[in-house]
Amino acid sequence: MNFEENGSLADVRGPAALKRVLSLYHLFVSLGLYTLTPVLALLITRQLPGASPKVVGLGLFAYTASAGLSALVIMRWLSRLPYVPALVCSALLTATGFGLLPYFHTPTVLMVLLVAAGVGASSHSVLGRVLVADVITDDIGRHKFYSLLMIVINFAAAVGPFLAGLLYLGTDARWLLATVSLCYVCAAAALAVGAPRLPAPTPTPTAWPVSLAMLRQVLRDRAMSRLVVVSATATFLFAQFPSAFALFVAFEFEDSAAGLRAALMAAPAVGIVVFQGLVTVAVTAAMKRGVRPVSLLAVSALVFGAGFLLLGVNLPLLAGAVLAVVFYSFAEMVFHPMINTAFAALPVDSRLEAFNLRQICWSVGEALGMLCGGSLYLLLHQRGDGRTYWLTLAALTFVGITALMLPLLGRGPVRPVAASSKESRSCAE
Repeated sequence: MNFEENGSLADVRGPAALKRVLSLYHLFVSLGLYTLTPVLALLITRQLPGASPKVVGLGLFAYTASAGLSALVIMRWLSRLPYVPALVCSALLTATGFGLLPYFHTPTVLMVLLVAAGVGASSHSVLGRVLVADVITDDIGRHKFYSLLMIVINFAAAVGPFLAGLLYLGTDARWLLATVSLCYVCAAAALAVGAPRLPAPTPTPTAWPVSLAMLRQVLRDRAMSRLVVVSATATFLFAQFPSAFALFVAFEFEDSAAGLRAALMAAPAVGIVVFQGLVTVAVTAAMKRGVRPVSLLAVSALVFGAGFLLLGVNLPLLAGAVLAVVFYSFAEMVFHPMINTAFAALPVDSRLEAFNLRQICWSVGEALGMLCGGSLYLLLHQRGDGRTYWLTLAALTFVGITALMLPLLGRGPVRPVAASSKESRSCAE
C-alpha cells in the first residue's frame, strides 16, 4: 500500500488528529446535506414556479443519481490527487452547486447545478470511506471508526431538519443555501488546515472504476458474490424508510400532529446518536469471536425485515410504527458501518476499486428500493392494501437472506485478521 511504501502510515496512525479532523469534516458535510434534503423537493418546486411534477422529479433524480454514481466516472482523474486536495475540491464543488441554486430559475441551469453538487457529494463520500480503509488496517478498527462516523452523521441528520425549518421561511432560499454552502466550506477548511499530508489512494488497476478482473472475481468467488448480493439487498431494505415508510407516515397519520410525523421520521437519527456506541461494542465482540462481516450484514437485513413485518400485521398503527422505527434503527446501526467494513476487507489490491464496487451495490440497491417504496407501495395503498406490501417484503427478505446464508451455517467462525488485503479474504466472507 502506498501509505506504507512512502513511510507516512506511522505519521497518520500515531496521533488521533486525523480521526478528529475526519469526524469534523463529516459533521459539516452531513449538516449541510441534512439541512437541505428535507426541503429539496419543495425548494425545486419554488425555484421553478409552474413547472410540472415531472420536472421536479427529474431534478431530484438528477441529484440522487449524480450523488450515487458520478464519482465512478471521474475517479480515474480524481484519484491522481492526494486525499486532502481531492476531498477539499469535492466539498467546494458541492458548496458551489448548492450555493448558486437560489439565483437561477430555469430547469436546465438548475439541473446542472444539482448534478455538480452531486458530483462533489459522490466524490467525497467515496474518498472519505477509502481513506479510513487505507489508514486503518484491521476490520475491528475500521468498524469502530465507521461507527463513530455514523454517530457524527446522524447527529447532523437529527439537527439538520430543524435548522432547515428555521432558515427556510417563505420562498426565499438564500439564507438556507448560504448556510448549506458554508457547511461544505467549513468541511473543506477543516481538512485543509487540520489534516496531515496524505498520499493519493492506490489507483484501480484499469481505467474502469471496477475492472473486468474484479467482476470475474465476484462471479467466481462465492464469498464475494454473496457479499455483493447481501449488500445490495440490505441497501434495498434500508431505502424503504425514506420512501415507503415516509409515505406510510404521511398517509396513516395525516390527521395527527405534525410533530408526531416529524418524530417518527427523525427517531432513527436520534437513536443512532444515543445507542450506536452500545451496538458497536456488541458488534465488535462478535467480530472478535470470528463472526463474518457478511453474516452481520445479513442479520441487519433480517432485522429490517422484522420491522416491516410489524407494519403488516394487525398491530395498532402507532404501536406498529414505533416498533418498526426501533427495529429499523437497530438494523441501520449494524448495517451502515458494516457494509464499509466488509468491502474494505475484500481481497483486492486497490481499496478504491473495492469501494467503487461498494458504491455500485449501494446505488443499485438504493435506486430500486426507492422505486419500489415510492411506486409499488403507493399503488397498493391506493387500493387499500398497503399491509400486503410490508408482509410481502418481509417474507421475501426472510426467505432470500436465509437462502443466501445457508452455506455458511455449517462453517465455524473465522479468525479475525488485520494485515494485507490478501489476508483479509476470510474476513470478507
